[in-house]
Amino acid sequence: MFGLRGLHPDLEISGFETAFGEIAPRLAARGHEITIYCRGSAHSPARRVAQEDGVELLYMPSPGGKNFSALTSTLLAVLHGLFRRRYDVWFFVNVGMGHHCVLARLSGKPVVMNVDGLDWTRAKWGPLARAYFRSAARSAVRFCTELVTDAEGMRQYYLEHFGRDSVMIAYGADVESSERPELIAPFSVKPSDYYLIVSRLVPENSVEEMLEGFVRSRTNRRLVVVGSANYEDAFHARLREIAAGDSRITMVGHVSDQAVLKELWCNCYAYLHGHSVGGTNPALLRAMGFGCAVIARDTVFNREVLEDSGRYFASADDVAALIDALDDAPDILISLADHERRRVSERYTWEGVTDQYERVFRESANHFELPFQAGTKKALPDSGAKISSR
Repeated sequence: MFGLRGLHPDLEISGFETAFGEIAPRLAARGHEITIYCRGSAHSPARRVAQEDGVELLYMPSPGGKNFSALTSTLLAVLHGLFRRRYDVWFFVNVGMGHHCVLARLSGKPVVMNVDGLDWTRAKWGPLARAYFRSAARSAVRFCTELVTDAEGMRQYYLEHFGRDSVMIAYGADVESSERPELIAPFSVKPSDYYLIVSRLVPENSVEEMLEGFVRSRTNRRLVVVGSANYEDAFHARLREIAAGDSRITMVGHVSDQAVLKELWCNCYAYLHGHSVGGTNPALLRAMGFGCAVIARDTVFNREVLEDSGRYFASADDVAALIDALDDAPDILISLADHERRRVSERYTWEGVTDQYERVFRESANHFELPFQAGTKKALPDSGAKISSR
């Protein structure tokens, strides 16, 4: 597996690390030999273990700072794999690694990629970076033997814009309840006394609209904002300005303790989800599994996950109106939360997700000798098919 920070990095866990921290150990438990190439800079020396949860971990240097460390670390990982190892399947995450997949094809083995989202549309990137991501997407489409998308809407996008079909595999989540509500006390809130945002502070996550909408609402509840950014600019200055003008808003920065994060989700009155770019969002699924009623950005991806169990906004005024409408309607929120938990249990379990990835990897290895035809979707075994371990 290439492109991940690691299995359980102690610095900045993204959706990919959350997902494959669940999937990789499950594959290993089924008898597969899994190697993850990790970015050395994402792990303190004490955390650089050679194996964890049955998964082999190899640490690559990651020079280049926040903008280039993923590219340089993955390049070194691919070179190591070509010259030092023999793998049955090469798996990449992040469409930005599309050019690396060209090099990986020299292995003579299948190359599979989870393309994730549409990085060239993200507002945080400049023109050069956007051009790079689009060119990397074209390389992935042309040279990967199989593509994985994480939402039906994303599968349709790649089919329509690149002429390439893919296997759709969403992420998973656990259905859990609060166990230690006292962990939220340091944030000066009580259960059901606050709304919650958990997000990277970037424009495409609608943070500004959600903050402005909250300010315009009449609620007496608080808003806790969990998240940080790797850089500072006028956008982040604007977020701080909005928060400073409303005593109900608390921006707590990055929260790395997953037990604390779980309790913040489990005990919030409702969760505001503003992600507008990408497919199935792992944070949204976690919120659903933890029983949060969700007010989400109105996108095809969020509607695909939530369906009628969510409430949707397109502007700051919509956020204010939804908060005012739901603030005195706890029965409605309980009903929405119950529906979301059922959706997670029925459609988004980690065991089910692992089953799907196992099929993709096995099908890729078993049928690699067949001619590769871009745009042709491979048929996977029926979900009840027995799949042996390696």
